[in-house]
Amino acid sequence: MIKYDTDKFIITQKNGKLYGREKEHEVLKKDKTVLVQKLGKGEDLERSVSEAFSKIKAEDIITEGDLVAVKLNLGGGINYMPTTYSDPIICEAIIKIIKKFGGKPFACEANMRALTINTNILKNRGYWDMLRKNRCKFVNLTKYTTVEMKCLNLDVPIKLPEILLKPNVKIISFAPPKHHWECGITGNQKNMFGAISEYRKSIYHRNYDRLDKTIAAAARILSPDINILATFDLGTKNPHFPYVIKNYNRMIISKDMIRGDKVASEILTYPFRYVKYSMINTKEKDIDYILHPDSSWPEKEILEQVKENSIDIDTVNLWRSILFLQYYMPHAFQIKIFPSIEFILSLIKR
Repeated sequence: MIKYDTDKFIITQKNGKLYGREKEHEVLKKDKTVLVQKLGKGEDLERSVSEAFSKIKAEDIITEGDLVAVKLNLGGGINYMPTTYSDPIICEAIIKIIKKFGGKPFACEANMRALTINTNILKNRGYWDMLRKNRCKFVNLTKYTTVEMKCLNLDVPIKLPEILLKPNVKIISFAPPKHHWECGITGNQKNMFGAISEYRKSIYHRNYDRLDKTIAAAARILSPDINILATFDLGTKNPHFPYVIKNYNRMIISKDMIRGDKVASEILTYPFRYVKYSMINTKEKDIDYILHPDSSWPEKEILEQVKENSIDIDTVNLWRSILFLQYYMPHAFQIKIFPSIEFILSLIKR
């Protein structure tokens, strides 16, 4: 029985389980606009976020009664360092703006092999009280009904949460822009890898090219309606022991995830042609974007600090080789042991 049939995929139900197949489709969106919005602090934050939504015409996306998933980036990061994960203060402003549009927001993230998204994580990262205060539900995507999706040019299926595939659910991707050991940068597309319901995410690392293909596939199929890369302080060099650049205070917001990632790669001074998951989704073609005329590009001093502390392709290739073997640890060990010592690892990182 066919349950969903869209321009991107078809999902069928058989014996109580859901199976999907990706269709060939256009990944790039027609709207090429990318806005770099300067974020206010305190009472000015909500105003600056509201301005950003208006400037990209978010009202064309979010309408009265829409369910809106805010896909956070909590699977990595270091407790009490919002440079390394989606900042709850910025998320609160996003939630308030969604409600002003008449949308019904919920925050979401999936478990990682080394991190279970539970009450403690939400409290440690400032989300528990904030979400309760704003009457916003949190959904652990690993615990939701999944679809086993066969994707183009990928040798293994990926498990995606049905809730993000429903036609009546809009998706906002919200992550901090940062350098990444194995992918160069964390951007909009990389954030959707975290939406994969499969807790044994190491299986997507057990092939040198599979990780990038998986990131690209998850991003293509989920394809957020609004893409936000925002942080007050910018994390550079690597995701676990970052060099923190203070007072970055920017939001990169776009309707097209890939164009937003290109702007992020330029600010992070990591060449876009080396962002392999982007190259998969653009079919190795360079793409252009239109920078919104009201954009506030980071100051020269900020960009110089980023350049001095940027990761490069040789370092990315080295770390991908170094980290490769650890993904062959037994899944049970990774899932049971890693989360239980996460607080120790987080303390060491801090």
